[in-house]
Amino acid sequence: MSRFIGTRDLSQLLSAADHWKQECLLTQGSIFSETSIWTRENADYLREYFVDKLDYGKDNFLEKLERQLAPVPAAAKQLCGEMMWVMLLCPSNLKPANKRKNVSDILSWADIEVPDDNLFYREETLHGVGGGGMAFNNMRWRELVYCIKFFLAWCDLSLQEKKETLAAPHAFASWLEHVEENEKRQFRHMLLYLLFPDDSERIFSANERLTVISVFTGNPKKYFKNYTAIAIDAELVRIREELVAEYGTEDLDWYVPPIRALWLNTAKKGETVNDSIYPVLQRFIEQSKTDNLRTADYPASHSGLTMRVSFGSGNQAHVTWIGFLAEGQSPTKGIYPAYFNFKADKLLILVKGVSSKNAPGIDWGGDDLISVQDYYQETYGKDPIRYKDSYIVEVYDLNEPLVEDVIEMDLAVLLEEYKELVGDKGGSASSNRVSESKPKEVIEADSQPPEVLTVGEIMKEVFVSEEKINQTLSLLSTKKNIVLQGAPGVGKTFVSKKFATALMGCRDSSRVEMIQFHQSYSYEDFVQGYRPGASGFELKDGIFLKFCQKAAADPSRSYVFIIDEINRGNLSKIFGELMMLIEADKRGEEWSVPLTYSEGLDNKFSVPENLHLIGLMNTADRSLSMVDYALRRRFAFITLEPEYKSEAFARHLKDGGADDGMVSKLIAKMCSLNERISADTASLGPGFCIGHSFFCSKPANDTYDDAWFEQVVRYEIEPLLQEYWFDDPKVVEQLVSDLLA
Repeated sequence: MSRFIGTRDLSQLLSAADHWKQECLLTQGSIFSETSIWTRENADYLREYFVDKLDYGKDNFLEKLERQLAPVPAAAKQLCGEMMWVMLLCPSNLKPANKRKNVSDILSWADIEVPDDNLFYREETLHGVGGGGMAFNNMRWRELVYCIKFFLAWCDLSLQEKKETLAAPHAFASWLEHVEENEKRQFRHMLLYLLFPDDSERIFSANERLTVISVFTGNPKKYFKNYTAIAIDAELVRIREELVAEYGTEDLDWYVPPIRALWLNTAKKGETVNDSIYPVLQRFIEQSKTDNLRTADYPASHSGLTMRVSFGSGNQAHVTWIGFLAEGQSPTKGIYPAYFNFKADKLLILVKGVSSKNAPGIDWGGDDLISVQDYYQETYGKDPIRYKDSYIVEVYDLNEPLVEDVIEMDLAVLLEEYKELVGDKGGSASSNRVSESKPKEVIEADSQPPEVLTVGEIMKEVFVSEEKINQTLSLLSTKKNIVLQGAPGVGKTFVSKKFATALMGCRDSSRVEMIQFHQSYSYEDFVQGYRPGASGFELKDGIFLKFCQKAAADPSRSYVFIIDEINRGNLSKIFGELMMLIEADKRGEEWSVPLTYSEGLDNKFSVPENLHLIGLMNTADRSLSMVDYALRRRFAFITLEPEYKSEAFARHLKDGGADDGMVSKLIAKMCSLNERISADTASLGPGFCIGHSFFCSKPANDTYDDAWFEQVVRYEIEPLLQEYWFDDPKVVEQLVSDLLA
């Protein structure tokens, strides 16, 4: 799917990228000459005269760059030009002619002239593969700084380390995490695509990466706010694999129908283009510097909210603003997210806006809010000129360029919080009665029902025996609650979703919910509790209660609730009276009881009979205590074991291209290692064995060879062994040696 982008041919571009990898990253050569250009010495010049001496003057980027690099040798200037060539390979929102001019201008400083018909200057090489966004073009100096720092770090590696790092996308991405500003730079995503086009996506904007995983997982963007770039990479790969399976073809692309329409908004008159605020905000800031008060040309809405722009007059003109308003909210009465441009102080502040003229009738909630008034007093020792009662979310110094991805992320997270808040406004305390709360219909009336699948079709990718599959499904159906427990790498999460699908008889993500317990998780999060609201604290339903309501409204179909790391939470505290209600023989309204926060004895709750619980538990986690006995009695426990000896696992490897020798070697060595772990009953045992899923992902180069096996051992299995035998490194050294022998 990654190489396919519709009717366009990427072969020349990717061939050029591979040439760069071989000639420059691995052999210190050059793109445009036969000399040695990609060297540490040349990169050091770029660091000393560009990175360490940034010019914040008013001239354009190339004019300032030329002045900065004037003292450096021609070879260092050529390296800068070739770096720019690599940086401009991916962006498709720049014409090839403009790319050639940018690169040629820099190369001319080194007296290098490249003809337009050069292989690496041709249209097919430079037409690009994905949009770089306005920030990539407007702040190219930041991307160049990142590129130089990346290459300096690369120079610190030995040739063997470079080859190992380039052997797989995850190894390279993990190494990149050490490069400063790696999480913020679009060139990071471009690097991965150029070097690993079969495993990386051509989505370079952080906002679009988040939009994709938000749409396809059903989780809001704020859910992924703390995800690392690698974690988002993994989500994109997982979603892509599901789409390939669903459509039955690898020829799919995020920006080509039919996938495009599933996540990318089509620009409509009066709305921001592709739900992006950055270009609007840039225009707004520039117009704030003028006397132009015209707002008619601005979009009327953004992300489903009414958008208002004001440049004011008189005293109001000192603080221009953009506000985002839900129905029933206004700047004169209500709450609203907004940008306030305090012109005199050159500050752009993203705020949780609060009307000052009239009481808003609803508040933002939270105990850690900092008002604009408090911020100004603490920072400047003075009062703000306006809007002192609103609350600070982020402050941007307008003496520095705005970072597009940061701007988009910050606003997206705030808007989602706002929509959830105003959606709950004005309601009375929540009802506990399932029958009184009907969920919105998930499947549209004219949509096709989910395809009915057999258990065999659903479980064909699972290495568990048919007997255990049938036994587990039987327990899940009758006992209602099961825990899948096992050692690291036995595929608990993957298998749990397969069991959920098998129980339902079809793929229907709307009937499956998954959460993860942790030590701070509470009854109030899970079932019900008081949260700040419009008139103080209001009773809000938790995720499990809401899912129960959804299942109760659809009693003819099964619903599955999956709890990852079920033994990490304080189970008695989280479940409360649900300890009884989740029992298989105590489901339904006849067993309804008042919940902890019920306002009266008539306000009762029950767990519906069509809801099934699957808990997941890692048996090798030393930090966890035993599972609560009361909960253990209510769940059936199924142990998932490493399936190295199963025919299905061997067949999976062979179908992927592994030869008989590699399959036999892998199985023999891993079984031997697990026997050693199982035999150490004093501190380890069977619960610490290493699962087969470490070897289920296809190699980056589609070759199941010794290099692939060693990579898995070195970077995934050896760290586990070091944790197991943390007090005896010689044992780890010997075990790894045996695996690689």
